[in-house]
Amino acid sequence: MKYIFRKKINIFFVSIFDAAGYFFKSLAGKKKNLRKPDFKTVLVVRLDHLGDVLSATSLPKILKENFAGCRVLFLTSSLGAELLSNNPFVDRVLVYDAPWFFRRRHKKNRAGLSFFSLVSELKKSGVDLALGLRGDLRENILFFLAGIDNRWSYGVTGGGFLLTKELIYRKLAHESERLKELLRELGIKMEELTPQIYLSDEETGAFKSRMPELGLSALEKYVGVQIDAGTPAKEWPFEHEKLFLNEFVKRFPSRKIVLIGSNKDRATVLWDGKREIVNLAGKITIRELCILMRYLDFFVGFDSGPSHIAAALGVPTLFLYSGTNRFEQWKPVMENSLVLRHPVPCSPCHLEVCNVKGHPCMAQIKPEEAIRALEQFLGDGVR
Repeated sequence: MKYIFRKKINIFFVSIFDAAGYFFKSLAGKKKNLRKPDFKTVLVVRLDHLGDVLSATSLPKILKENFAGCRVLFLTSSLGAELLSNNPFVDRVLVYDAPWFFRRRHKKNRAGLSFFSLVSELKKSGVDLALGLRGDLRENILFFLAGIDNRWSYGVTGGGFLLTKELIYRKLAHESERLKELLRELGIKMEELTPQIYLSDEETGAFKSRMPELGLSALEKYVGVQIDAGTPAKEWPFEHEKLFLNEFVKRFPSRKIVLIGSNKDRATVLWDGKREIVNLAGKITIRELCILMRYLDFFVGFDSGPSHIAAALGVPTLFLYSGTNRFEQWKPVMENSLVLRHPVPCSPCHLEVCNVKGHPCMAQIKPEEAIRALEQFLGDGVR
């Protein structure tokens, strides 16, 4: 088996763990697989980042349509849970902020169940099929401890022997193709997978009433600009962002910018009191961000949740791609997406902070390139 760890020490320890596990599993003998599965309660697991959860929101509807009368549970983080609110095809959302994904969040601020209370909850829920979309050793252990009869996932970080069906992991496959392959294993053939976000009239009305307070008007033309990402390695240098905003104000006088992000200090400096810029950094929820997308003509962002949400909701989106992740796996597939990227030999690094002087994968994406891309689409700039 080929593991996807970067550190050889992890491969060494997991190899030993798996060798012992597969040996004892072989002594126990194989269980017969169900030829015609009739799953009553399906658990979908995506505990990592917002963009990852977004890609999986297409599954609940498909599962409901193909397994008559089944219940769909979705296990995700507190951030991911916001994308699943009001989803009529999800019977229950279980929240667990896994410490291995949210190390920077203080323990007392983590939401949802603890690991062992989660095990207990899954036992009581009567899950008969668990779908681990990431292929994480800790998730495989969770399924085993919860006594779930059908445990489907990948063994690429170890624990494949704990699964009843170890799926083939194609390293270079796009995430959407991986989901299609999983569905084919369930006997479901899908040509396209579209993320699903369900917004209620009440939510939309509440946001509309907040717009004046936020400095927004339904009569204005806005372009959303993401100023920070989940990790610094995915972000533009500050000077690039500042230059881009200044040039945008000059080139597109008929439009306003809406700053999106969580770094309030960075946003305040970039905003600098300009009336052409509306600063919403740290002021709106993920649900409100989804509603805001209805008022945007264009979105400029990084390879992270907000950009993928914009594209999924039909907003033409310019992605500024770092070398953090494997581009082939996470590149946007929506027709309304444009990409600017500077390939580097150290990609994919999967680092939170770039360890190469000058952060070349992002620094080499020049602000003028982004402005030119906007000019081609918006067509109303002043040259």
